[in-house]
Amino acid sequence: MSWIVGAEGMRGAFPDGCAVTMGVFDGVHRGHNALLEATARWARAHGVPAVAITFDPHPAALLAPQHCPPMLCTLAHRVERLLQQGIDYVIVQPFTAAFAQLSAEAFIERVLSQSLQARAVIVGDDFRFGQGRKGSVETLRTAGLFEVIIVEGVSDESGERISSTRIRALIQAGDMERASALLDEPLHWTGVAVRGDGRGRGFGYPTANLVPVEPLITPPSGVYACLARVQRRSLPTAEPGSESVYPAAVSVGKPPMFENARSHIEAHLIGFADRDLYGCVMTLQFLKRLRPQHQFNSVDALLEQMARDVEQTRQLVQEVQSGR
Repeated sequence: MSWIVGAEGMRGAFPDGCAVTMGVFDGVHRGHNALLEATARWARAHGVPAVAITFDPHPAALLAPQHCPPMLCTLAHRVERLLQQGIDYVIVQPFTAAFAQLSAEAFIERVLSQSLQARAVIVGDDFRFGQGRKGSVETLRTAGLFEVIIVEGVSDESGERISSTRIRALIQAGDMERASALLDEPLHWTGVAVRGDGRGRGFGYPTANLVPVEPLITPPSGVYACLARVQRRSLPTAEPGSESVYPAAVSVGKPPMFENARSHIEAHLIGFADRDLYGCVMTLQFLKRLRPQHQFNSVDALLEQMARDVEQTRQLVQEVQSGR
């Protein structure tokens, strides 16, 4: 299993052909999983590789940057999730100005036929592609070069269609639990630790101040229970055997108690030794929004609430890790 940048370099790689699905796959949610499962199933039945093409950056970043949505996860996590769904090869197709000018017919010929030798193309019922989004399911069928399989959109238990747009709306409303149910996992948000105000350490709750590694969606202001994964290779070397996963009470937004505070994401890792994490890469899995940001009457009242936040986070993470 592997991933490759650009379909152009794959010419001749699949002499017996392959099954291909394609899209941005932002978040790789339950709706996407139906496409991926259908692709893997067809590939196994015909003894060929299952291939997913994911476009990066999001096409809107080039075509309509003012409307480009924040991403639900990093590219690395997107690729990881695609491979977990039975895909053998992920092709990260750079969405450049030149690529955007390819007509639907040229895309079929150059990418699907010449580069990948596709024998089956599996797409959603609303799939559009090519310059000006003029290509459709019918365009694929008219080409007559491969079998075209259409997967209907997936709805949740309420009957509403699952989409990346809908999941973003849930996250922006702070409904992390419903968003997680549609993603089939908690929201994964990855950032790098930078120097902050140092206020948390003075209160006995040291925090890692994080900036996103990519243009990622940020949950609304509030305090969250998270699971934090610190990349082992970026941990301080004083304790090379340290665990990489910790419960984390996470503050998002500007704390109203402090007039000059900056708006950011800061994570207090529960059980992690008070050591500098500057430069460390950390992924937060957002489990639940505990509360909005509050204006407290005193620092003591704030500290009492922080203690409750930490304890609630600890309990929620224990429940998640025990499978309850």
